[in-house]
Amino acid sequence: MKLLKLLLITLLFIFISNGVATGNLNDSEVEVVNWDDLSSIEWNFEYGYYRAVFNETQEALEGKTLIVQGYMFPLEYTRRHQAFIVSSAPMGMCFFCGPGEAEGMVYVQTKDPIDYSRRPIKLKGTFGLVRDPSMGVIYELKDAELIR
Repeated sequence: MKLLKLLLITLLFIFISNGVATGNLNDSEVEVVNWDDLSSIEWNFEYGYYRAVFNETQEALEGKTLIVQGYMFPLEYTRRHQAFIVSSAPMGMCFFCGPGEAEGMVYVQTKDPIDYSRRPIKLKGTFGLVRDPSMGVIYELKDAELIR
């Protein structure tokens, strides 16, 4: 009986270990966005707007499945969000403090609503460059899902 219990516990441990490793393997293969790469942007003033001039590093990220890590900046006064900004720096605690400059933010659209968090979050989705200067953002993450 003890041998059977030991065998079952060993098999359970192997099963759980493989399941966890497989789940992490997919995310570990996905590139994490480097905020320094995003912040090295150039700007041109055209037709009343500042237009981002993307470099080769930024262009290479477009359309890729990537992980973005940062701080949630809600756009609506609700508990759960499907569209929000992720910033490289935490939001200020005053009513007029924002997350920073456009190159330090990514507009996120999630598949499912997620709870607001003041802690850093980690999201995986399809990264894009926003070429319309009237949008106020220059990076986006579509079909994102919360990893942590």
